Amino acid sequence: MVKKCAGRRASSQPHKETIMKTQAKAFVLCAATLMVSCLPAIAAPQADWKFFTYFAANDKPTLLHKAFAEDVTKASQGRLNIQVYASGELPYKASDVLRAVARNQVQIGDVAFGFVAGDVPQLNALSMPFSCTSIDKFYDKAAPAMEKDINDVLGGKFKTQSIMQWVMPPQQLWLVKPIDDIEGLKGLKVRAWNREQVDMMAALGGAGVTVTPAEVIPSLQRKVVDGAFTAAVPALDWKFNEVTKMGYMLNLTLAHQAMVVNQKALQGLPDDLQKLLADKAVEWAPKYRAAMIEADRDARRQLQEKGMTLQDVSSADMEKLRAATRPIGEAWAAKNGDLAAKMLAGAIDACR
Repeated sequence: MVKKCAGRRASSQPHKETIMKTQAKAFVLCAATLMVSCLPAIAAPQADWKFFTYFAANDKPTLLHKAFAEDVTKASQGRLNIQVYASGELPYKASDVLRAVARNQVQIGDVAFGFVAGDVPQLNALSMPFSCTSIDKFYDKAAPAMEKDINDVLGGKFKTQSIMQWVMPPQQLWLVKPIDDIEGLKGLKVRAWNREQVDMMAALGGAGVTVTPAEVIPSLQRKVVDGAFTAAVPALDWKFNEVTKMGYMLNLTLAHQAMVVNQKALQGLPDDLQKLLADKAVEWAPKYRAAMIEADRDARRQLQEKGMTLQDVSSADMEKLRAATRPIGEAWAAKNGDLAAKMLAGAIDACR
């Protein structure tokens, strides 16, 4: 009997150990579950946005857009993830950007009003020759004055809105052969990227022709055109120093740009992300301003170091230019209605 009882005790011991181990595992699992439930939730991505710019991947504006997008993505802890696409990475041209945003094919677009003048002609006031040529006055006065009218037009027709206005530095004329004064523009064929530049060349006895950004350098190389309008920054980025000899520094216009978003996509974001995006746009506007001023200064210096001549327009020739081009703005305002006239007058007043 004694041996039998001893055998029972011996056989029950592994069973007890198994129960104890099972209970211990259950306790550990329960504790782990409680710990996980107490940890703060990791924010999941709530929106993946595409941001398209017609500038090339390494152009200064594209680098600014990428830095802005990275800042928003980081500040939102990845909940609003913005990916920037440059020229050639999506099937859109500069003239397509506004419609791509309106269709929500991209949620943010870098819209140049000069390139989309066919869609929103009344917003193209800064394309009028000499309407505004000061970056500082644009940011301080012109942009705030234009903001409501711009968003009324964009929202009404395209269900989009601008969250930031910015400008490229003043447009200059880059020529294959040097000239001495505006009389030298007679008979020249120049790449223009808006109607007003075409009209200006016609008023001065030359011709403006439309050439896409990708074809500017080949056209200059093949002597299809004698020059091209653009700012010093893209002139450096596109290596104009290899195909042109002279920059005729007209300070013709600022290229008016806007960071435009799709309203439905914006309203689909949680309130805190909408506010974050708006706050970041306000924060970054001065950075775009400072970056473009510095980039313009640096581009002019580098182009001269690479052998280009940068020639300022004389005071007498500037008066002739303003007189010759004033009817262009007047005709544009008359054609495009009261809002266009208001925006042009406002730009001239703000930037005088």
